[in-house]
Amino acid sequence: MKLLDKQLEAGIHGDFDKGWLIAQQLEKETPTCPRAAFNRGWYLLRQGKLLEGHKLLDKGRFEDVFGNRHIGSKQPIWNREEGTVLLSLEGGLGDQIKSYRFAFDLQEYGNRVVISCSPELAPIFAEKFPVVEHKAACGVYHDYWLPSMSAIVPFEYEYEDLKGEPYIKRTADTIPGRIGVRWSGNPKFEHEQHRLFPADLIFNAVKGYDCVSLQKDKDSELKPKWMKQAPLDDWQTTRKSISECELVISSCTSVAHLSAAMGVPTWIIVPVLPYYLWALPGDTSPYYDSVTLFRQKEYGSWKEPFTKIKEKLQCMHTLKMAA
Repeated sequence: MKLLDKQLEAGIHGDFDKGWLIAQQLEKETPTCPRAAFNRGWYLLRQGKLLEGHKLLDKGRFEDVFGNRHIGSKQPIWNREEGTVLLSLEGGLGDQIKSYRFAFDLQEYGNRVVISCSPELAPIFAEKFPVVEHKAACGVYHDYWLPSMSAIVPFEYEYEDLKGEPYIKRTADTIPGRIGVRWSGNPKFEHEQHRLFPADLIFNAVKGYDCVSLQKDKDSELKPKWMKQAPLDDWQTTRKSISECELVISSCTSVAHLSAAMGVPTWIIVPVLPYYLWALPGDTSPYYDSVTLFRQKEYGSWKEPFTKIKEKLQCMHTLKMAA
């Protein structure tokens, strides 16, 4: 088995000490390997070294494992200058929602900000900034550009510098006691199989409460009859449905990011080897004040996070069992 495969196997099973030792070995044996550098960056995030870790994560671009919106701009990448900055929101929809926060940070530096993003999210982002689709981004005037998944580096942020407060406005009043539920995300994600859990686990945990499904596509067919379906026609409709929730419970999905970005209390179920955003140990996240993480402790078993979810729901006096 190759060292990279051994490292992945160690991480999936939660043997992070072994994974870090392999990361150090790979640094010596294959110092120019982008994937090895990316993996080492993940371990540095886990150790609390956000800036140092992101410098290595960025090398994953060479193997398309980090960021994927290459707009082809001939302008320099922003490095704390003042001017018009094109912020290219990269990755999946959840990554783009998470990275939208950097538009406000760029603005604080005195910049005019233009955003390029996926068309589905453009109406939300356009409420605060000019927006263009990725394919047309190079035709928009800009002095500098910034690939969003690399933004930590020029800002020189560490975890304590991140702002966890909401930055997207809710568009409806909360319905007391309502819980929004999402149980699966993008099936094309590289490690989707590791974050998937049996949908019955989340259904059993929330049964008896006023729940709505925030699930789309084929997996929405798994919804039990007692659970209502929230309107999810587009992202503005989804935003309204999330806004009505007192709590959202989800796997690591774009819905979870939008919920957290609006300040809705959001419980995210993450696997033993989590996405890089959740690499820092603990049940909270410096990215979002409203997020609580429920971590899988043992590969192949989701019992612990869902037991904790059920117990925590029972302790929340504002969430009443449905009649």
